[in-house]
Amino acid sequence: MRLLHPDPLGRGNFLIGVRPKTLGAAIHSVGTSEFVSTVAAFVNESIAADAVHLERWRSDASSASGYLVEWLGSGGTEYAELCRLMDTYYQHYCHIDPLFEPVRGKAGTMLVLRNVGSIADGEFRRKIFDEPQIAHECALVHGTARVQYAFALARNKKQSAFTTNELFYFRQMAEMLFPLFELHARTSAVCRTAAVPFNVTPNMGFDERLSAQDVQLSRREYEICKLLLNGRTIPDAAEQLEIKLSTAESYVKRAFAKLGVRTKRELFEWALAENWSADRVVMSE
Repeated sequence: MRLLHPDPLGRGNFLIGVRPKTLGAAIHSVGTSEFVSTVAAFVNESIAADAVHLERWRSDASSASGYLVEWLGSGGTEYAELCRLMDTYYQHYCHIDPLFEPVRGKAGTMLVLRNVGSIADGEFRRKIFDEPQIAHECALVHGTARVQYAFALARNKKQSAFTTNELFYFRQMAEMLFPLFELHARTSAVCRTAAVPFNVTPNMGFDERLSAQDVQLSRREYEICKLLLNGRTIPDAAEQLEIKLSTAESYVKRAFAKLGVRTKRELFEWALAENWSADRVVMSE
């Protein structure tokens, strides 16, 4: 993930060509099922994208992760297939998406760029990027510590990567688009709400499974896993435990090897799995 400065060359604001007809269509469609597709048409006049996605994040004490992720809609040429893809994403992967974890809860406007090639091999990459042939993605994130909106653009493997100028133009659209997103969210139903409820918190399952199987974690390995299951990133965990990032990464690597998992997503699945044989566990110091 790269966090991009809105104007690193210091050349001032970039002008965006706006066609009144497409902007008017986006404004007129606020609160309707056509809103995201009309916003996509508006954006595509300046920046080509095969798909766009809009979501909202809200802090929520009733969720084990501490927030709700609400899918407000997507737009693209293969709309039905796109909706199926995003339904899978919000059902299984949105809470562990490495693109958004570092910016959740941070106030302001941020432009982030995903390096699809750097995503670890696994189910997340295969289902969300490789199979639908998504190769490039960038997103604008805007809001407060309690409520944020994320608007993402995606391109398939046949398209080139987003250029620096395109990213500048996209960043300049924030002041125009996010007030519309906020109004739309207040006047329409979300497509899907994703949260990790407390009654199925992975923390609970993690402790229960550790207490019944012969897995030996050191104190630090255990603490790191618990923080990851609470939605923290490895840098967050290192800061909270007052250890070096490289040391935290070593603890994670050793803990994951003992548990037989490779990713944070697999750690969640391990903690929530129901079909495992009861045995015993010893937690070492």
